[in-house]
Order: sequence, then structure tokens, then C-alpha cells
Amino acid sequence: MSKLRKLNKAIKIFLNYFLGPVLFIWIIYSIYQQIADQPNLIPALQHMLGAFSAPGAWKLWVALLLMPINWALETCKWHLLVNREYPFSFQQAAKSVLSGISLSLNTPNRIGEYGGRILYLAPEYRLKGVLLTMISSVSQLLITLYVGLLAVFILQEELLAAYASLQGGASWFWFAFVLTAVFTIALSALYFRIQWLVQWLRKIPFLKEKFAHTPAVADLPIHISMVLLGYSLLRFVVFAMQYVFIWQALGVGIAWQDALAGIADVFFIMTVVPTNALVELGLRGKVAIGVMGFFTANAAAILTGTISVWMLNLIVPALLGALLMLTIKGFKT
Repeated sequence: MSKLRKLNKAIKIFLNYFLGPVLFIWIIYSIYQQIADQPNLIPALQHMLGAFSAPGAWKLWVALLLMPINWALETCKWHLLVNREYPFSFQQAAKSVLSGISLSLNTPNRIGEYGGRILYLAPEYRLKGVLLTMISSVSQLLITLYVGLLAVFILQEELLAAYASLQGGASWFWFAFVLTAVFTIALSALYFRIQWLVQWLRKIPFLKEKFAHTPAVADLPIHISMVLLGYSLLRFVVFAMQYVFIWQALGVGIAWQDALAGIADVFFIMTVVPTNALVELGLRGKVAIGVMGFFTANAAAILTGTISVWMLNLIVPALLGALLMLTIKGFKT
């Protein structure tokens, strides 16, 4: 018994004094390394700083103020889901969301967000927390897909023109459109019937016992699912408006409706392309320039705006989440 106690004590010491700081250093280093490797970052920041002295500088401040609103809406979604399980304050939900952003940086399609969020949950609720995070993510994904499909339909003439150089380009375009639409409808059915997923997980031998007591997740009311979609739509609008405000402040002459349709297409394309948060910036910039190139030739401003929104909505929250890793309760239990 004494050896077991010593082992437990050693594990607790490691969790208390080493794991948190190690994760903090790893996240900070990862952020620094990826920022340093961005060839267009310095010119973009210089371009952005210069815009603060231009007549439309107020739009940059609006975009900056939209950042906490963006993540407050995501926190509302997470708080709504978890608070149904057990008392969970909005402050805890905010910390959980920020920690999830930090741990999502180096993982494909930000899957590390699951691990970051559940660290703030009681151990017996952490498996449920994975499902709840999935529900929150799917609600955002559905909004991105539906709005993206609408934007693709609106911009079909421009996109078909881009496909014209490919053999059978129009056929491939409509095939991809229909396939994505079918997937979106199927995902919607699963979202509103999450108990199907839970029942399937219960059939897996090593998960059967763990998912035997998840009625609250399986019986998620329809009105809660709709509220989550509402928050997700608001987040989408806030995120899109950040792009519009920044691009307009940088002198991109583009109509609001065209900008919003183009941004929806950029989000849509980035959603269906597997990547991770830190290496997606280069791809996001190329996609933004390609799509918005239908409306403007100001590629420098498009790229600067894309980098700026990436910094505001990912890097800044990730730094805050990294700091929280030093004090997270999960490392002290």
C-alpha cells in the first residue's frame, strides 16, 4: 500500500507542478513557431496598423470588439449544454472554451478542443462532455454548411466560370454541391436525433458501460437544439462581419451582400478541407483571395483581413487559454 500511495503522490505532484506548465510552454512555443513561419504576417500587420490612422479606422475597432462577442456566444452554447447536467457557471464555461481553443491548435480539424473543454468538468461527466462538445460543434458546422450551400448557389455563375477550364467542370461542380447537400441533410437528422449516436456507441463493447448512463445527452430537447443553432447563426454573422469591417477599413471596394456571400463560401470550403488551426492560415488566405477575387483585385487587403481575423479569433483566445492551463483545476485533482 505504501508503494501505491507513493505512486499516487508522485502522480499528483506531476499533475500539479509539471503538466500544466509543460502544456503552457508547448502551446506558447507552437503559436510562436507558426506565427514566425507566416511569410505574409509582418506586411499584413504593417498594413493593418496603417489602417488605424485612415478615415475608416472605427471599423477596425468594431471588428476588435466583435471578438469577445464571438466567443461569448460560443460560451453561451457550452454553458447551456453543460448546465443541464450539473451546476456550471458561465465563468467556468468561458475558461473551458478558451482552454479548448488552446489545445485545438495542433490537432487536425481542431479535435483537441474536446480535451480542453472537458478538463473543467467533473471526472464522471467528462465522457458526456465529449458528446456535448460534439453537439456544439455540429450545430456550428450545420450553420456553416447551410449558409455555405446558399452562398454557392448565389455565386454559381462565378464558380461555374472558375470550373470552366476543367473537363466536365460543371458536372463536377453540381455533383459536389448535391453530395454536400445530402451530407448536410443527413447530419441534420443525426443532430436532432442524437440518441441514435448514443445507441450506436452503446453497442461498442468497451463503451457500453460508459454510455449506459447518458440519458440527458440522448434526450436533448428539440428547443435546446434550436437555441444552439440560433447561437451558431449569430456567431456566423459576427465572424462574417469582422471580415467585412476589416476589409472595408483596408479599402476593399466590395458590396456588403457580395462580401457576405464570398465569406460564406470561404467558410464553407475551409470546413470541408481537412487541416489544423495553425497551418490553415495559408490555405485560408489562398481560398479567400480566390473567392473574393470575383469581386475585387485587391489581394493584399483580402490577405491582410484574413490574417487579422485569424489573429483576433484564434491566437488571442489561445494565449488566454494557455494562461489558464497554469491554474486549471483538472491538474490539481
